[in-house]
This record gives sequence, structure tokens and C-alpha cells, in this order.
Amino acid sequence: MRDAIVALIVLGWLPFAFFRPVIGVLLWFWLSHMNPHAYTYGFAVNFGFLDYVALVTLAGLVMDGTRKKLPGHPIVVILLVYLVWIILTTIMAFDPGRAVVKFIHLFKVLLFTFVAIMTMQTPNRLKGVLFILMMSMAFIGVKGGLYTIATGGGGRVQGAGGMMGDNNQLAVAMAMSLPLAIYFFQHPPKPFLKWPALGLALSFAITVVGTQSRGGFAALAAVSFMMLMKTRRKFTALFVMTALAAGGYYFAPDSWKNRIESSEKTTEDDSFRGRVVMWKFSSNLADDNPIEGGGFDVFYVPRARELYMSPGEKARAPHSIYFEVLAEHGYTGLVLWLTILFTGWYAGGTAAKRYRAHEETRWLGDLCAACQLSMVGYAAGGLTVNIATFDYFHDLLAFIVLSSVIGEKILARAERGGADKSRGPDAEAAPVKSKKWSPYQNRDGQAARVLPREGRYKA
Repeated sequence: MRDAIVALIVLGWLPFAFFRPVIGVLLWFWLSHMNPHAYTYGFAVNFGFLDYVALVTLAGLVMDGTRKKLPGHPIVVILLVYLVWIILTTIMAFDPGRAVVKFIHLFKVLLFTFVAIMTMQTPNRLKGVLFILMMSMAFIGVKGGLYTIATGGGGRVQGAGGMMGDNNQLAVAMAMSLPLAIYFFQHPPKPFLKWPALGLALSFAITVVGTQSRGGFAALAAVSFMMLMKTRRKFTALFVMTALAAGGYYFAPDSWKNRIESSEKTTEDDSFRGRVVMWKFSSNLADDNPIEGGGFDVFYVPRARELYMSPGEKARAPHSIYFEVLAEHGYTGLVLWLTILFTGWYAGGTAAKRYRAHEETRWLGDLCAACQLSMVGYAAGGLTVNIATFDYFHDLLAFIVLSSVIGEKILARAERGGADKSRGPDAEAAPVKSKKWSPYQNRDGQAARVLPREGRYKA
């Protein structure tokens, strides 16, 4: 039954996605974040819904007569450079056949990041894709929060599939969603959603606790600290955060406390030791291949393990976005990737400061500030979680670019309106020239004089 419902929803909207690629982008965000097919038990589990949505949406873009182009934003430029670089490292990979699988995944993510930037350049479209994203995260966050409360924190919240395949990735995603939930509290789509958005933020935090993920805990702590530094009501925020943290720790089960406290005893923690082994593997590989690295998923290539793995150690995932990129794309790729991260963070802060100064763009400024805080959570959580190809991170980059494009249009329109008012009521209006001539305009673009109805056909 679930399979049929998901299939009907997706396949039913596909024709609309062809004629309106915007709908295809919304479908993509829903499927890639909420992963509704992961909650089915039949054919829909492994059905390539995203591939069909991508194909139809791209076909609609090609057939669409309107011209769409990428803005020359620094984030777009560095993403394009990074795309070229990962193509080269995939060609030169230790095992190109293995590397191409992960490359295709990241290529799809980057492709639809660019598609979203090209197609969602209006306020309502940006708000629409934000709403879809948050409702998808809300479904996962509320479900995880209720499960954590029901089990008293004893049961571990597992991954939701897709980009949140395990509990660590889900925890970081929930921590990244916290600032966006606060944004929806500040700018709710409907007034009655204001306070539920605040409850949603609390649910995200509870879900992070329920995952028992140390990486998620680090991301949550980083986001909470930065939110405390950014807010004007620091004392109130500090009091609320301290009360929630103390209450949560008091009621948390011993299994969770032991899991978090084990971070202080890294030499005795086998899990952490395993991560250090893989970090050494990444460093050794990058020292021998500093320019191009070993290509995607080099951690699972037998030849690379023989060359760079410490004797007697077991190979595993890198558990760090920084060492993940270092091993796969070399020092060159790491510099490019860190440039993307810094450019996104800096652009978000700059845009927030600019657009908060104007009432008509304040919502865009608050959105960019929320995206900047989410990136802090991503950078902190990524210290011990391998999520370099995380969809969510690229979504935040797209939101910052779209906010800049939309914000400049709104401010330019406001400046033109102010200039018209400053001319005074007696100033003669300038004729509006049209790029394309019509029978209702003369050669100067002004409205043509229309003959009275009774005299139109007289000789």
C-alpha cells in the first residue's frame, strides 16, 4: 500500500514537472531529504524515483523557451571549479570503476544545486523549496524526538536512508536543521505555524540526543554556542539552553552518558582509535599523491590499503569530511573544498548583514544567517562524520545564492520606486519601451491611440 501511494504521488506529478521544472525541483528536494520510499517494503524501496524526476525536469528545462543562466556568484564559481577537479581525480583514481559510483552521486547533487539556483529565483519559489525541505526534516525530527522520549533515551534513533543513512549522518542533519527551525519561528509561512516551529527546533535537539552520536553532539554544541553568540538576548538564551541541557543530561540513560563521556577517553575507545587509523591512512596517501589523491572511495581499494594502512589495523570509513576529501582528492581538492565551505560561510554572513538592514529583505537576511549557523554545525559534526558529499550542505549554498539574487532584485526595485517618488507628482512619466513591437504600441513603445468602435472599419 505504501509503495503504491509513493509511486502515485511521484508519477502523478511527473507530467507537471515537465511543463513546470520548478515542480521537478520540489519533487527532488522531497524525495532526497524525506526519502518516503525508504519507509515502504515493496518495489518502491529500490525504485529510481529520483532518476525519473531528474530526467523529466531536465527535459522540461531544455524545452522551456525562457532563458535561464547561473548567476556569477562566488559560490557558483568555486562549485564549478570543484566539479572539474573531481572529474579529473575520478579519471586518475586508484580504482576508477569504484570511484565513478560516488562521483555520479555527487554529480547529481551538484547538478540539481545548479538547477535549483537557475529555476527558483523568485521569493515564492525560494519559500516553497524551503518549506518542502523543512517539512521533510520535520517528519524525521518529530518521529525521532517522539521515539527518544518514549524510550527514555534508551533506544537509539537510526538513520533515515538516503543522505542520512546512519545515526551519525542523521544527527548532523538534525543539528543543521535547528537554525532553520528558528528561522521559521521568526518568519512562519502561516501565523499558526510560529510556535510549532519552536517545538520543531526542540524536537531536532532531542533527536540528536536520541542518536547517541558524538559527531551529532559536537554539531549541536557548535550550533547552540554560535546561536548564543549571535542572539541579542544572550542571558535569556543562556538560561534556557542551560536548563534544557541540565534536564536532558539528568534524564538521559547511562548508555548515552557513557557514549558521550567516552570522547574524553580517546585512547581507550576502539571506535575513536579506528578513526585515527583511517586519518593516518588519508595523510599517508595524500603525502604520496598530494595533487590528485586516490579518487572517490579509495578507502575500500585493496591496493591502497596494502600501501598505506598500518599493519594489523582494520580498514573502515574515514569518519571525517576533511580526511575524506584529503584522501580522495589530494591537498588540491581539500583546498578547493575548504574554499567552498569558507565562501559559503562568509557569503552567508555578508548577505545577512546587508539584507537585514532593509525591511523588505529582512527575511532573506535572517535566512542567510540561519544557513551560516547550519554550516557551523556541518563543519563541527564533520570532524568525526564522513559527509563531504552531503546534499544538505549544497542546499544551504543554493539558498545563500538564491537569497543574494532575489535580495538584489528587491533592493533594485525599491531604489527605482524611491527614485520615481523623488521626481514629484508633476513630473512627466517616461515612456516604457518594449523590446518587442505589438499592434497596441507605436514605434516609440507608447500605447497607440485606439479608434472608436463605430469608426474602425470606415473607409
